[in-house]
Amino acid sequence: MKVNSHGGHNKYTPGAYGSLDEWVEDRKVNSRFIKYLRAEGHTVYDCTDDKGKTEDANLVNIVNKCNAHKVDVDVSIHLNCGRNDKKGDGDTGGVEVFIYDKSSNSPVAAAERVAENISKALGIRNRGVKVNPNLYVLRYTDAPAMLIECCFVDDKDDAKRWDADKCAKAIAEGILNKKIEDKKTSNIKAVVEYMTEKGVKCYLNVYEKDKLTKCSGHGRYNQTLTIGPDGARNCFLSHKNGQACGKSHCKKPKGTLLHVRNVKDLK
Repeated sequence: MKVNSHGGHNKYTPGAYGSLDEWVEDRKVNSRFIKYLRAEGHTVYDCTDDKGKTEDANLVNIVNKCNAHKVDVDVSIHLNCGRNDKKGDGDTGGVEVFIYDKSSNSPVAAAERVAENISKALGIRNRGVKVNPNLYVLRYTDAPAMLIECCFVDDKDDAKRWDADKCAKAIAEGILNKKIEDKKTSNIKAVVEYMTEKGVKCYLNVYEKDKLTKCSGHGRYNQTLTIGPDGARNCFLSHKNGQACGKSHCKKPKGTLLHVRNVKDLK
């Protein structure tokens, strides 16, 4: 899938403000949304405009950037205003998504998913999908477009629930019509080289509970690794992409002390 995405407004025409500042928050959502889609293998063009010094210039610049690419959908990210609820009344303003029309070319289903996802992710009202052919971005972009009003900046209840990352993920899942699994981050903090008594070069993953300290008197093997309480550690014959891997040569039990050296090139 190919997607255009942008945060609305800029520092010259900052949009709505209250408990949240629209142009600041919509950029957080936009950048995270782009990361989510790119991580799933999709092409995303960031069409955010930071140069237009008037509202008209800002809108023209955004549309020109969008129309420079042939994409499946344009995503315009905004935050709403009009609640004027500075103290919080226990009720949320909510999310709503605007589209140009409900023709067969319009992203109606995706817009409905986006609105529902944001509502659930943030715990705010779902105001639904609305048609507005007068909005400049919807009217003049070549690709089907949606303009997302993520929440109300002047509603204290919305602001309390606001989370740019959750919002971005909700939009991404709505556009892709799939759940995005959180990537498991590796807890490997280093990869070291170890030479066995028989001269076999092995590599070991070093974890947080292992103890890795500098020492002297062993040539290039100038550190000691004490395997922590996580259990036996495999010694591998190769390493790639930041971790020891491949065929396991042997295992070392917890508490084992080895003379090792850091592997600098992990790529």
